[in-house]
Amino acid sequence: DLYSAASEYHHLGNVAKEQRQFDVAVDYYNKALKIKEDAGDLYSAASDYHQLGMVAEEQRQFDVAVDYYQKTYKVFEQFRDWRKASATLGKWGRVLEAQENYAEAVQIYIRVLAIDLEHNQDWIGYRISHFARMLQQLGENQFQAIWREATGEECAGGVREAIWTVRDRLETES
Repeated sequence: DLYSAASEYHHLGNVAKEQRQFDVAVDYYNKALKIKEDAGDLYSAASDYHQLGMVAEEQRQFDVAVDYYQKTYKVFEQFRDWRKASATLGKWGRVLEAQENYAEAVQIYIRVLAIDLEHNQDWIGYRISHFARMLQQLGENQFQAIWREATGEECAGGVREAIWTVRDRLETES
């Protein structure tokens, strides 16, 4: 049963990744991916794309990680799995942060916030923390300029208040 083997390859990839045997993990994930893609099961393949992105991120191959997260996001968006789509965008944003590409990270986090406001309200606190880190890195003027460019309006109201409060807390903890 080749399709069941794909699940086993995926699990073996997880074990190898946990053992930091990244080349072995990539081989297993790619075997699982090929089976799933050949079967036309893109939704299941997205979990392998996600794991490959995580391995690439772990190895600091950020452009590769972003490519995998983009593929993953497209699938979850297509299937309207907003929880997984949001989680994937969150990982993508963290990669952009690691690359010190804060402007693009803010834009990704704005997309995540839009999804979470509608579908995953229990995750909004995490998103506010992402914005607070970006505000801390960019400063108020640059942060507001990026927000304005991405949304067409100022970061204001309760969202602004929450972001600035968390930023202030981060600064006192530092």
